[in-house]
Amino acid sequence: MKCLVVFVFTVATCCAAMDFSGRARNFSLELLHFTQLETNGHVVISPFGIWSLMTGVALGATGRSRSQLARAFLLPKDETSIINGYRNLTKTVLDPTTQGVTLASTNFVFLDNGFNIFEPFRKTLTTEFEAHMMELDFKDSDSAARIANTAIKGSGATVSNVLRSDDFGNSRMILTNVISFKGLWSSPFNVSDTNVEPFYDENKNKIGEVKMMYQRAMLPYSNIQEMGATVLELPYGNDNKYSMLVILPYPKLTVTEVYKKFASIPLKSIFERLDSDIVEYGLEDVDVKLPRFKISTNVVLNKPLNSMGVFDIFDSKLASFEKITSEEIYISAIVHKADIEVTESGTVASADTSAYFADRISTPTFEANRPFIYFVMEKTTGTVIFSGIYSKPSVF
Repeated sequence: MKCLVVFVFTVATCCAAMDFSGRARNFSLELLHFTQLETNGHVVISPFGIWSLMTGVALGATGRSRSQLARAFLLPKDETSIINGYRNLTKTVLDPTTQGVTLASTNFVFLDNGFNIFEPFRKTLTTEFEAHMMELDFKDSDSAARIANTAIKGSGATVSNVLRSDDFGNSRMILTNVISFKGLWSSPFNVSDTNVEPFYDENKNKIGEVKMMYQRAMLPYSNIQEMGATVLELPYGNDNKYSMLVILPYPKLTVTEVYKKFASIPLKSIFERLDSDIVEYGLEDVDVKLPRFKISTNVVLNKPLNSMGVFDIFDSKLASFEKITSEEIYISAIVHKADIEVTESGTVASADTSAYFADRISTPTFEANRPFIYFVMEKTTGTVIFSGIYSKPSVF
């Protein structure tokens, strides 16, 4: 029995109205929840990169393999609807005209010599998903890795050495997605205002130190009591198309407790709340403290996807990919690698509880000196490009 290995690789370097979009957005929230359980809560992932690649894989699956993927990734049954929805969504998300934002996503398919895939599936990947396809000698794994990494780098990707020679061992096909984002803040932080400060857990126990950035700026801000958190939006560029949403739990509330509120308070409602507060209070100055940070995550997604109901594709006896090839194949692992860097230019002391229930007369303070949730989003579709949780402080 041969195996199909799917590697999902995503990287973010951060310096500083479609019906289909809801599918990717809702999947994103669930995936982050189950992935953070595998990483002790400190994590970054690219839900959009994973969703993009696995949508393509789902088009090659049949039977229970297909139905489990469709349920987990919230895909319509009709193949044409999947392809059209994917095309329209990615066109909007990945076509930034925003000054100060660069965003690119590229799919690659590496085939072992002699491994034949059906022409319709090949055409779908290369045409609809714009995948770069290449045949390599997987038995010469060192050469295969070198050629594959050269092809990835030659596409303009900002990463190198994506694949290792070990990745080609028992594989017959490797699918890779590389997604990169760089965004400059619309309102950058001043480097001279950055200081080393304590970082606490939810019970105000000091657990480390961070380089804390600071600015006072007119930014969208809300206190959402029903969520138990304050919310801040940090826009990128010049047109409000991309932004980072930071969700800071009230003191003594954990990230997990707040995250569960997404079941009743979707991301769309949070942005509506931000907009309504601007209408009610106007766009006001907010004192913002946010750590400089860099997070790297390397996680196998098999278990998180198991938690979302995806099992058969990982089982050599149950996997069904009859639209891909006549050979018996299965997915041995879905490996996700992601990096995010947040600095003063962009994305490459705590208040007591009473402050979070105060009115908007005085200048509000948003001090992220304890664990928080963040999302890098394309706002017109509500698509989560990157998401994560910051909970392990370090001086960066």
